[in-house]
Amino acid sequence: MVKLASLKEQIERLLNHSYLRERVPAPAVDEDRLLLALSMFADAPAAPNESDRYIIAMMLVQIALDTHDEVTDSGDDLKTRQLIVLAGDLYSGLYYELLARSGDIALIRLFAEAIRDINEQKVRLYEKSSERIETLFAAVGTIESALLAKLADRMAVPQWGQFAYHYLLLRRLLQERESFVGTGTSVLFEQMAHIAFPRAKVLTNEQQRYLLRLCNRYIDHCKEALFTAKLLPNDVLALRVTELSGGFSAIAKKTVEEG
Repeated sequence: MVKLASLKEQIERLLNHSYLRERVPAPAVDEDRLLLALSMFADAPAAPNESDRYIIAMMLVQIALDTHDEVTDSGDDLKTRQLIVLAGDLYSGLYYELLARSGDIALIRLFAEAIRDINEQKVRLYEKSSERIETLFAAVGTIESALLAKLADRMAVPQWGQFAYHYLLLRRLLQERESFVGTGTSVLFEQMAHIAFPRAKVLTNEQQRYLLRLCNRYIDHCKEALFTAKLLPNDVLALRVTELSGGFSAIAKKTVEEG
């Protein structure tokens, strides 16, 4: 927890820009991604001495991507939208500076591949080009975890990339389900409806329940994948997985009974 707090403070200090802070909100630092990265490095056979730099660089890329996603055609005035774009570019520049200092060209290449994959899947998501539910969920999993997966590959612990995939997909699915149940709207559920009921203009109650069952099935799949992962998460991560999963003990019990 001390290490996580220290990294978060370093990132927030890098993100602090007086002019931007007066006009656009400060970006949030995702503690879950920080925790996954720290756990990964603790398990890596040959983690670099400057592991903080790698983790901070990965977080800056993620924050830059998330910041660019906040740009919309409505709501904010033109100047605010321009500042959000510039803020995302600033965070990207900080990432390149950090990795350039490390001289790790291989990681820069891997992160570039991750950024390409994330953007390709975002296009697939927002253009509603997925034709299968499985493809849709895989696209969301890639968007959420690609950077951590590439970092895991670089550290020779690919199993942590898979763990991050299921962890972050689970978190996203829970958020999308909560949005759909609470407000009736969700980017993911709109896509699911487009695939499952392409001719429906308004979903019936039964169709909504069907989409919820599909989402719950994938939620359970992610929980089981986390439970059966061949890893030894630290106490902080294990607690967070339990909190995130909610009904984690039921899934564990079901797995034991069937196994």
